[in-house]
Amino acid sequence: MALTNFFLIFCLLPSLEALVYGGNSVEEHNTIQSMIFGACTNIEDQPSCLSNLDAELGKMASRDHNSVLSAAIQATLDKAREAIDMMTKFNTYSTSFREQIAIEDCKELLDFSVSELAWSLGEMKKIRAGDNNIHYGGNLKAWLSAALSNQDTCLEGFEGTDRRMEGFIRGSLTQVTQLIANVLSMYSELHSLPFKPSRNNTKTIGNSDFPKWITDGDKETLHAHRKGLHVDAVVALDGSGHHRSIAEAVYAAPSYSNRRYIIYIKKGIYKENIDLKKKKTNIMFIGDGIGATIVTGNRNRMQGWTTFRTPTVVGLKFLLEP
Repeated sequence: MALTNFFLIFCLLPSLEALVYGGNSVEEHNTIQSMIFGACTNIEDQPSCLSNLDAELGKMASRDHNSVLSAAIQATLDKAREAIDMMTKFNTYSTSFREQIAIEDCKELLDFSVSELAWSLGEMKKIRAGDNNIHYGGNLKAWLSAALSNQDTCLEGFEGTDRRMEGFIRGSLTQVTQLIANVLSMYSELHSLPFKPSRNNTKTIGNSDFPKWITDGDKETLHAHRKGLHVDAVVALDGSGHHRSIAEAVYAAPSYSNRRYIIYIKKGIYKENIDLKKKKTNIMFIGDGIGATIVTGNRNRMQGWTTFRTPTVVGLKFLLEP
């Protein structure tokens, strides 16, 4: 009888282990636990970080390494939003025009990071669903890298100030930056893919060579000659178009457009800086060619502008010049 009881207990042990580890093996469980701590590496308030991550994991049906990555991205996205709210409060204490511009830059850059983290989360969901499309991983790493660089650009904006406000801003950004770096590092370790260069870099582009996100209409646009191309707005210095400046055309373009809004910029030298806000989606610029349509700006730091505002065109958009 004693031997029978011993045998029954011995047979039940694997099931108890599966219950404790949520159906994962001991090795998988240890990997997941290591990733959870890895997501909070070098975070000042580590208990809070682990608690937030555990809360996000609790919303998921299962626990595996991709679930940990998804939870870490979501927790990072939430922290980025908190940092934006904090910066809004800081702006009320800024004493100079330069500081106010720098803080507004930081808010806009962090807003870019929020979008990039959201896009990364979307790709992670596809990966968790079992889709092995190689582009999802590449997109995710690209967006995480972009989200990571935004914080550096933000802090560069405080050059030339007394650095007082920079100290407060840096404190808000440190955790966000480290969280993104941790997620990117974990994903790279788990999903490292060898780079395979194209065997023929000079072949003519055909319809099958475009990325999936390029629509049939965009393919036609890329192959079309500008004289036969439908455009939504024309910019011309001589007044022969809808607008005399590119900034005017961008301002008049619809916000959050679901289709390509094509702005044709006629030959000329356009001395302006163009700020493409995030809400101005799907805008495409088409010019008359290199040396014909020229856009040039003259903003510089000596005038009080931040590094983020000095480029001729600011924004994450798709530009085309045939």
